[in-house]
Amino acid sequence: MADGSDTTLAPSDVIAEKLIADENWQRYEYLRGRGHDDYCREVRRLEEYVLGGGKQWTEADKEVLREQGRLPLEFNEIMPAIKAAAGYQIANRMDISFQPRGGMATQELATVLSKVAMQVADNNEYHWIESDVFLDGMIQRRGFFEIRIDFDDSMRGEVRIDNLDPMDVMPDPDAKSYSPDKWADVTVSRWLTLDEIEQRYGAEARAKAESGSNAPSNSAAGEADFGDDESSSESRNKFGDKNSGNYGVYDALSRDRNMMRVRIIDRQKFVYQLAQVIVSPDTGDVRVVEGLDPEQIQQYTANGGILTKRMARRVKWTVTTYDAVLFDDWSPYPWFTIVPYFPFFRRGQSRGMVDNATGPQDALNKLGSQFIHTVNSTANSGWMVEENSLTNMTTEELAESGGKTGVVIEHKRNQKPEKIQPNQIPNGIDRMIDRLMSLLKENTVPDAARGLEGQEKSGIAIQSRQHAAQQQLSVELDNLARTRKLLAARLLWLVQTYYDDERLFIISKQDPETGEPDDETLAVNTPDPATGEIMNDLTIGEYKVVISEVPMQVTFENGQFEQAMRMKEEGVPIPDDVIIRASTLADKAEILRRMAASAGKADPMTKAKTDLTNAQARKTDADATASAVEAQFSAIQTAQVIAQTPATAPLADQILGSAGFVDRDAPPIIPNAPAGIEHVAMPQNTHPLFPAHPEHAAVGADAGIEGGQP
Repeated sequence: MADGSDTTLAPSDVIAEKLIADENWQRYEYLRGRGHDDYCREVRRLEEYVLGGGKQWTEADKEVLREQGRLPLEFNEIMPAIKAAAGYQIANRMDISFQPRGGMATQELATVLSKVAMQVADNNEYHWIESDVFLDGMIQRRGFFEIRIDFDDSMRGEVRIDNLDPMDVMPDPDAKSYSPDKWADVTVSRWLTLDEIEQRYGAEARAKAESGSNAPSNSAAGEADFGDDESSSESRNKFGDKNSGNYGVYDALSRDRNMMRVRIIDRQKFVYQLAQVIVSPDTGDVRVVEGLDPEQIQQYTANGGILTKRMARRVKWTVTTYDAVLFDDWSPYPWFTIVPYFPFFRRGQSRGMVDNATGPQDALNKLGSQFIHTVNSTANSGWMVEENSLTNMTTEELAESGGKTGVVIEHKRNQKPEKIQPNQIPNGIDRMIDRLMSLLKENTVPDAARGLEGQEKSGIAIQSRQHAAQQQLSVELDNLARTRKLLAARLLWLVQTYYDDERLFIISKQDPETGEPDDETLAVNTPDPATGEIMNDLTIGEYKVVISEVPMQVTFENGQFEQAMRMKEEGVPIPDDVIIRASTLADKAEILRRMAASAGKADPMTKAKTDLTNAQARKTDADATASAVEAQFSAIQTAQVIAQTPATAPLADQILGSAGFVDRDAPPIIPNAPAGIEHVAMPQNTHPLFPAHPEHAAVGADAGIEGGQP
């Protein structure tokens, strides 16, 4: 194609395609020179720090150590920190749900959409893909999802979520926003075989790639660094750096035993253009008509959509080799298919967990290696020997075996060899090692977050410290939540756009009664034969994305079980089957089944507990009655005293008021005796230890109530 030999295109089309391929390739070279090459070199080194196994030392450093007789020892403290951070991500999985926000959206449809979204995530094994992207970000500063519609497994199309190698993805170097919606473009570079090119882009694309030139000519990119203020010498943060690279032709073809691989430049960029659109009268949403099926356009207009023209932002998708165009058309999506994850992001500059741990790790390796070397030198630090003073060995043999246990050295009289005193371990080196270990954990994950606390502390105390130490990862986890929401918004758009036909989904769930797996069949976009209404129509309505974190199953169930038991102990009437269901018993489904089968049978223990409770209730009622009788008797006795001695009423009222007694009716607390009450003689009992009481033999309860006489 480069030499004009293509027979399927007119010469003008060949020239046009050549210009498109040149533009794509020059953009690729520009991105590499604007920082991507440096990024790849730096993150490759960061990955070596995590993997360890001798890779934390450079080859030059290893050679120097070997010449000094020292070992390049590693004390890898970065990998445990990465594992601990990944543990938090693994233990908190993403749960996607939607809420109605406008149009014809309903809560019922939102629930259906939520189920479909989680089924799509499960079908893509999203949990493991997210773990890969999270590790990419923590180690290599950037992680990338790719979400699109895939037609390989289904002619109707299915949502496909994948992860990309961060070293293959090149964001807009002049962008400074977390969201790719504010980037100018994004480019992905891939090595594909001719068979892979044919599978993705068709037989014609394979022919173009195969006929491409193997000796491309040099090209150069511009030197402008867009986004900087020319009046200032300080550059603003962005993905790329200053133009520090040398631009030239990078590798375009690779042959290995007749297996030719071609570098593919896959670029998506935003373009503003006048386009025909449909405006929804309900929500005001604008959608480009191009790319829609005629049936979809008819459906939109039937629902009141207005066809018009306006400036719209669209995505131009161009895939080329060095000199051949494999695909160049409008993207079927209004956004880039790339979704980024940046653990720590500051206006285009991203960092992972490993960046600030390499310095302490290098110092720890050097100090640890020196410490071990000093300790080893004490076993055979060397000898000082006079010439020809040894009689049973040579000086070479002494050097070789002089440090062995049980060695015998024979020497001439008065010519005893002297052992060289080994170097002493420098003071403070052990404290420096401890400090470096502390710095490593401060820059990654502290001990408390890893659960590495003393054995004397309780499990609850350790969990509390782990929760507090999780603030160390708050930024990384918050940015993960931001990425999840970007991804879920794209997932919602794909489902509402492409899942517009009748479909059946199998939703795996757990039976709430038995705890056993119970699959649910969910039908969507199904017409009702009676009314013609579309049931579970996924294409209508506008919804808000809600992302929440669901703890890992075992941890979640343990927490639920502990809370249920604590609430039951406090008196909350939680049924036993609820507690069993929240437990982690391996055979809890069988236990629940037996409980349900024996629900109508009498349990002796249950009956005994019920009888005991009833007896305690009757005893309480009897005690309350006795107390009421005593109170009534005391009240009658008090009335008798007031009737006999009316002057005691004001004094008693004052005493009760000083003691804080609260009157239940109109004051005074103790009223005076009404006129006309006949004087009643009170029982004469003046003993201070035995006042008048209904339980005393002298004044019985019956006698006092009936007649007030002993």
